[in-house]
Amino acid sequence: MKKQLKNWLFQNNIFNYTKICKQILLLVGFLLSFNSKSQIVNYVSNPSFESLSSTTASTLYDAVSYWQPIDTNGVAYFLVSTDPGLGNAPYCSYGFQYPRTGKVYILATFLCTGPACSPLNAVGYPRNRLKEFLKPNTAYCAKYYINNTNNNKIAIDSYGMYFGGSSLDTIIYSSTPLTYLTPQVQNNTGVITDTLNWVPITGTFTAIGTEKYLLLGNFKSTANTNTIQLNMPSSTMGADVYIDDVSIIELNLPAYAGPDLWCIPGDSVFIGRQPDIGIDEDCMWYKLPNTTTAIDTVAGLWVKPTTTTTYIVKQDICGMIKWDTVIVNQSATGINEVGVINYELYVYPNPAKEEIQIDLKSDKLFTKPQEIKLLDLLGREVKSILLLNKKQKINISELKSGCYYLQFKNENDFSLMKKIIKN
Repeated sequence: MKKQLKNWLFQNNIFNYTKICKQILLLVGFLLSFNSKSQIVNYVSNPSFESLSSTTASTLYDAVSYWQPIDTNGVAYFLVSTDPGLGNAPYCSYGFQYPRTGKVYILATFLCTGPACSPLNAVGYPRNRLKEFLKPNTAYCAKYYINNTNNNKIAIDSYGMYFGGSSLDTIIYSSTPLTYLTPQVQNNTGVITDTLNWVPITGTFTAIGTEKYLLLGNFKSTANTNTIQLNMPSSTMGADVYIDDVSIIELNLPAYAGPDLWCIPGDSVFIGRQPDIGIDEDCMWYKLPNTTTAIDTVAGLWVKPTTTTTYIVKQDICGMIKWDTVIVNQSATGINEVGVINYELYVYPNPAKEEIQIDLKSDKLFTKPQEIKLLDLLGREVKSILLLNKKQKINISELKSGCYYLQFKNENDFSLMKKIIKN
């Protein structure tokens, strides 16, 4: 065992305790970060249809993992892919279209009238088994994107999302609109005629806690479905719809930038939560003090700051806007400085109401009187204090309740920021 350990240390160029500690700290940080990002954000399984259970086009109804037709007739959808072996997109027989994301999207018929609308060529309802039951009395933001095929005879207004429980297992025939189901989310923007751009169908609702399935489709009768003619009419009129990027996310989901981190110069660190369909487009990242120009639109990203930097994420889920920040501290001395933060700098009480106490235990941090600043979440200075001693009280009674950052920088160019909460 000792020999194996020695060989591992030699192969990885690790010869002293400090380097081993760095490796362990990096591993622990990665595991903590992974755990925080692994929580369910989008409840839809395989939301962009990228996971396939078949690599051939002969099983169109079964090829996309976690998606099935609701009925035993198999009326649901067709797989479309930019992989020539699967769907020949974007030049498929229904028209020209690229996936909104990834390589795969699906096609379903949302309305069909005329003699050719047989049970195997009629209205379909793609069904998804959610990753977990929805939470009772919890509000959700649901969304999917649609696009009319170029060869569509008609465009419609009836696009819905229905969330249900075990009773859906009793449906064995659904080639006509399921008018007895009331979708929780329904398009309210009128007839959608776009054949070029992906158009979102989105809305909010409160779950009762029994929802384990999602159905996409038209839940209005043919007579109650508003239509506009797109191409030359024929005896059979159909509305074939491309579908991509389906999501259902808790409306009140907290914004998440991740825990404050340390970064060795030249290294990259991951901030935020694991990227996923739906939440990615809801999150915009900024690097303070610039809060007008976003650096990326994604749930989480790798950053490589050159100095101690504060990043802020703005999360907008169906109009519910939340913010969170993360500080990436940087020092040329590297991860060893983590000990200084954790054991030699104290700010208490936290949360605080009237005042906070700053207690610097290390002579490295305090060599002479120096200025420290309190910043708000957007990086704006709200208070400046002259620190005269290693231990000093700061009055914060005039500040509004909320989250602030204590910015500290000494004459040796050692800088850090500590998050404090004012009650």
